[in-house]
This record gives sequence, structure tokens and C-alpha cells, in this order.
Amino acid sequence: MQTSDIHKLVKKIPLFLGLLPSQIRELLTEGEVQDFKPDQTLCSQGEESRFLFVLLRGKLAVQRFGMILAHLEPVEIVGEMGVITDSPRCATLVTETDTTVMMIPKNRFNYAIGMDPEVAATIYKNVLTSSFSKLNSMNDHFLDHLSGGGFGLATSV
Repeated sequence: MQTSDIHKLVKKIPLFLGLLPSQIRELLTEGEVQDFKPDQTLCSQGEESRFLFVLLRGKLAVQRFGMILAHLEPVEIVGEMGVITDSPRCATLVTETDTTVMMIPKNRFNYAIGMDPEVAATIYKNVLTSSFSKLNSMNDHFLDHLSGGGFGLATSV
């Protein structure tokens, strides 16, 4: 993936909404773009949360106890709650296609938001907005199941 493509995608990433380009650069300073083949594991349930992931290209499956909970597509963020709360991974991420992710180290993320209260407030608001959307999606799928529509997969977690 070209650097110019990444810069275009960064503008679409919900985590960065409302941040200045300089603030985004600070967050991404030690971020690493990695390519993965299908069926590779990015992280496993129960592991230490060392990275926040931004899905740039491809598709990820979110699994918990071996069951697929969701399929993620670009420009979703994942792993943010484990990084923010310093909790172990609550799910396993497996690539379903050729996939490119931006991996932001926990220590860099925490440093960047710790240095600027405005960045922290914006990021926390964006994470809450994203989590709220995911929760609503899961609630809709659960209600569909209860009403006899079968138990479809959530599109986000």
C-alpha cells in the first residue's frame, strides 16, 4: 500500500475525526503498516493488548471462543478498548482476505493522548461513538434473532 493511499484513508478513519493533521501524525509516529495473507491471526483472545489496529484494506473476522462474531471492513478500528482499558484481548482477529492494517503501539497511543488533553477528549469521544454504533448493531441482530429471524452475524463488534 502506497503512503499516499494511507494518507487518503487516514482522513476516513473514525478514530481520527476532529483531529488536526499534526495530531494524527503524532499518533501515527510509531505506527506500522503491515500486510497479511488470508487466515493469519493478528491477535488472540486473552493476549495482552499491545496494539490498536486500523483496518486499511481487506477483511477481518472477529472470533470469540472459536465463533465468528463479526466481519470488519476498512476503515474500522479494532483493539481500542483493550488498549485504553489495559485489558487483555476479548476476541481473536483473523484475516479473511489479503489485508493491510496500521498497528499503533499502546505505549505510543497512551503517550500521545497523555500529552494533549484535547486529543484525548476527541479520541475518547470517537471511541465511544464507535462503541455505541457497534452496540446498536449487535442489539439489532439480537432482536432479529429473538423475533425469529435467525441469528445473523453482526457487521461490527
